[in-house]
Amino acid sequence: MSKWATIAKHEYLTNIKRKEFLFVTFGIPLLMFGIMGISFLFMGVGSHGEVYKIGYIDRTGLFENANFTNFTKYTDEGLARKDLLANNLTNYFVIPENYTATGTILIYSSQKNFADNINIEAQIKTFLLANLLKNEPTEIIKRINEPINSEYFTLNEKGLKSEDNGVSILLVPIVFSLLFTLSIFTSSGFLLQGVVEEKENRIIEVILSSVSHKELLQGKIIGLGALGLTQIVIWLVSAALLILLNPAILLLVVSQIHISIPLLLYAMTYFVLGYLIFASIMAGVGAVATTSREGQQIAGIFSLAGAFPLMFATFIILNPNEVLAKALSIFPLTSPTAMIMRLSVTDVPLYELLISLILLVVSAYFIMELSVRIFRASLLMYGKKPTIQELIKYVLQSY
Repeated sequence: MSKWATIAKHEYLTNIKRKEFLFVTFGIPLLMFGIMGISFLFMGVGSHGEVYKIGYIDRTGLFENANFTNFTKYTDEGLARKDLLANNLTNYFVIPENYTATGTILIYSSQKNFADNINIEAQIKTFLLANLLKNEPTEIIKRINEPINSEYFTLNEKGLKSEDNGVSILLVPIVFSLLFTLSIFTSSGFLLQGVVEEKENRIIEVILSSVSHKELLQGKIIGLGALGLTQIVIWLVSAALLILLNPAILLLVVSQIHISIPLLLYAMTYFVLGYLIFASIMAGVGAVATTSREGQQIAGIFSLAGAFPLMFATFIILNPNEVLAKALSIFPLTSPTAMIMRLSVTDVPLYELLISLILLVVSAYFIMELSVRIFRASLLMYGKKPTIQELIKYVLQSY
C-alpha cells in the first residue's frame, strides 16, 4: 500500500469515530426527524375529532344546509351571536343580499385562531359552492373545487426529454445544497483541525520524516473525502428507510419526485470537485494558522463564500439565467451549489457547463499544489506566523 493510501486509511478510520462526526451524521437527522414528528403529532392532536359548528344567516334565499349537518341556518343574527358567545357555535357567517355580485361574506368568531379560520373558511367555501352548483353534476362540482392537476414535460426534437415536477424542481437543489454544505464543511473542517493540532503537537515533524508534504496532504484529503461520501451515504440510506417504512411518503416520492440520472451524475461530480477545492483551502489555512481558533476564523471566510449560493437560492431557482446566477455557477467556490440549482430548473448551455467544470478541475489542481507549497513553507517558520510576503517568497522558492 502506498504511503498516501495508508494516511488516507488512518484519517478515515480515526475521524469516523469522532464525536463531532457521529453527532453531525446521526444527531442532526434524528433531531430534524424528531422535530418533524413532534410537529405532526401536535397537528394530529389539535385537529383530531374537531367538529366545527357553523351557523349562517342567508339574506339571498339561495342557500340550504340539506347535506351539511354541522351548518345551522338562522333567521335572526342576534340569536346566532348569542349561541356563538355561549360556545354553541364555532363561527357564524352572514351572506349579504349582494353576495352574488360581490362574493363578500362576513365571518364571526368568539376568539382568534388562525389554523381554525383556514379550516372553517374551506368548509364555508365547500358549502357555498355546493349550493351555487346544486343543479350541476358531481364531476363538475369536483372539477370546480380542484380545477387542475398538472404534470409538466420537457420536449425536444426527438420527443419526450424529461418529466418535470414542481416538488422535485425545488427539492433536488435544496437537498443537494444542504448535503454538500454540511458534508464538505464537516470533513474539510476535520482536515483543518487535524493539520493545526499536528503542528501544535509537533507530530507532523515525525510524520514528514517518512512521507513527503504532498503525500501527506493527498492522503488526508482523500481519506476525509471518503468520510464525506460516507456521511452522505448514511443520510441517503436513512432517508430511504424512512420512506420505505412510511407508505404515504413512499407514494409521494414515487408519484411526485422525478430525478434524472444525468443530474445525479453532475451532482456527484460537483461534490467531488467542490470537496477537493475546499479541502485544499482548509489544508493551506491549517498550514498557515498557529492555533485552531485562528484557523477556524480564517476558514470562516471561505466557508461563507461556499455557502453564498444558499443565501440566493430563491433568486437562482426563479431566475436561473440571470447574470448573477450564471456568475455563481462558474466561480469555483460557489459553482458546486449554484450549478446544481440551475441544472435542476433549466437547461444550462453546454459551453457554460464545460467552463464551470474546467475551472473547477483547474482550480482544484492549482489550489492543491499551492496548499502543498504553503504547507512546506510554513514548516520552515515553525512557531512564527508567516506574513503574506514571506509566504510568497517561500512558495516561489519551493520548486
